[in-house]
Amino acid sequence: MIIRRALPIILVLLLIPVHILTLSTVSNKRKTLHQGEDVAYVIPGPLLKITSLEYDGLASDFLFLKALVYYGGTLNRSERPRVKDWEWRWIYSTLQASTDLDPYFYDPYYFANAILTWDGNMVRETNSLLAKGSRYRDWDWMLPFFMGFNSFYFLHENGRASEYLMEGAKRPGGEALASLALRLAVKGNRTENAIIFLQEILKRTKDIATRKEYETRLEALQGIHVLEGAVNTFKDKYGKQPSELKELLAVGIISQIPEDPYGGEFYIDKDGSVKTTSDLRSMKKTKNN
Repeated sequence: MIIRRALPIILVLLLIPVHILTLSTVSNKRKTLHQGEDVAYVIPGPLLKITSLEYDGLASDFLFLKALVYYGGTLNRSERPRVKDWEWRWIYSTLQASTDLDPYFYDPYYFANAILTWDGNMVRETNSLLAKGSRYRDWDWMLPFFMGFNSFYFLHENGRASEYLMEGAKRPGGEALASLALRLAVKGNRTENAIIFLQEILKRTKDIATRKEYETRLEALQGIHVLEGAVNTFKDKYGKQPSELKELLAVGIISQIPEDPYGGEFYIDKDGSVKTTSDLRSMKKTKNN
């Protein structure tokens, strides 16, 4: 009985040297980083799992909130890029550590998919994070759905995207993804399919701020889709590619050029595709600036 009561104390005493060694290792690692980037180092998840003892869930929550608050603090910046590369790496590493501690915790995966792909240009890293979550949350069809969208829209890997969607279709509630997976077998319709993806995401997005961001992206893609259709109409009618969107106005194919909700301007690129100067990232300054 005495030994059983003393066991937790003994374990803590044994872990103290490990904890000190971990902190020493981290301290030495931070010294090797460039000035201004020292916070980019995050203690690896396996080490955190040792030092957090039985409080894995609490530590996971703390790391997620730390990343969330840090990203929120960047929203009022006026400089470009608004978030530096090392900051994106730090946010990703923090979310990685959070999910190492609690791989069933959904919020870090959702947050990573919302910001690291569109704004942070860390699509493959995000898919790697989502794949971990998908292995543990094997009942959740949303994570394969996110991976499918990222593979389709950002990486142009339709085959891989279709595989992810078919995996999601096997899970409860994701049956409708099967038809979307089949659509990706057909080349083209990239913008139209992206709109379908975002509309599906919006149906299941409750957070107000996140909904607003997805709605903005949807509005921008819908503007591009309208202009793509107008460009195709022009080519069919006149047998040539328009060089400017103004030509579509001049011949009456469209009555106005849609506004880019991100603050940029739509244009026809040299390859004939419709793009925007904002690159689907906000160019508008906040009211505080």
